[in-house]
Amino acid sequence: MNANAAAYSLRGFHRQDCGDDCAVWVGKLPPAVTPSETSFEVLWRLHPEDRAEIRMHGRKVKVPRWQQAFGRDYRFSGQVNRALPVPPVLALLLEWAQNTIDSRLNGLLLNWYDGKLGHYIGAHRDSAKDLVPGAPIVTMSLGEQRIFRIRPWKKDGMTSSINLDLTNGTVVVMPYETNQAFTHEVPASTRLQGRRISVTARAFAR
Repeated sequence: MNANAAAYSLRGFHRQDCGDDCAVWVGKLPPAVTPSETSFEVLWRLHPEDRAEIRMHGRKVKVPRWQQAFGRDYRFSGQVNRALPVPPVLALLLEWAQNTIDSRLNGLLLNWYDGKLGHYIGAHRDSAKDLVPGAPIVTMSLGEQRIFRIRPWKKDGMTSSINLDLTNGTVVVMPYETNQAFTHEVPASTRLQGRRISVTARAFAR
């Protein structure tokens, strides 16, 4: 990450220190690639009818949001989310992330959150299986504002958290090392009842 820090700063990203020599970088999508209201509706209609299932404590449960991979399969929690081809409405975002942040980014995972349905994602670290070591994970947030919470992972005596307000067009660059040392989550909200789409770009080795 140190080699890329200056580049992120020059492109308008600011450093959010997480402690333990780790950080995330926060910026905004430029207007030219930020989806319009019409494009957001197109993206929203891409969500699958059913929610994915994962195995927890020996039983299958549905994740509390819709999820779909594009471009590259994504393996997590013992499951494989089979990828669909990247549609044009997403190709523009992926190309921007490749040109601006890291050219190795080659796959997307979308999460759709409907606040009225109580959708959220719990504290977790992104699976590094099949990822290029050292490559960052880039999340582009679209739609309603939500909290992005970062906490230390398995650190005795370290219980503090960092809350980032993700508004429409916010971009969070999480270095590989930060994902290993910290969890992140988007908690459920009784106040925020709108719709949000998380577009996460990763660098897959295969």
